[in-house]
Amino acid sequence: MKVGHKIKKPEKLNLVPILDSVFIFIFFLLMSAQFVDVYEIGSSVPMTKEAKDEKQEKDPLNLTLEISKEQIVVKTGLRNPRSRTFASEQKTEMKDYLAELKRQNPKENTMILKTDPKVPFQTLITVIDSTKENKEAKDMLFPQIVFDNNGVK
Repeated sequence: MKVGHKIKKPEKLNLVPILDSVFIFIFFLLMSAQFVDVYEIGSSVPMTKEAKDEKQEKDPLNLTLEISKEQIVVKTGLRNPRSRTFASEQKTEMKDYLAELKRQNPKENTMILKTDPKVPFQTLITVIDSTKENKEAKDMLFPQIVFDNNGVK
């Protein structure tokens, strides 16, 4: 008995479906490219802005109130700091001094408060109220208040 082994020829790959899908994909890309609009701005000048050298006429006020149980220290200035001390009972004198500072620096609106933890809350509120209102000009002296967490040292 003779056993015949036939050698099978390898089948050829059918590339027609793959080529069809590639051509469809190419046509799809070409058609979608028509809907994209590309705009170009013709300019020979770089898009930058030259900063002007603006010098401030005055140093910022940098108003800081250090409030302790016995006194209130009003500090101003950044480069040349100045300070003036008021007793806790001299709230009207302090308010007049702050009104004068506001008259000299009308654009300043910020005040920094540094408080001693031993200062009663009601005292702090009365100081804040006295520094905010200005009855003569009918506007607020320093409406923006920043609390410094470090406190008075």
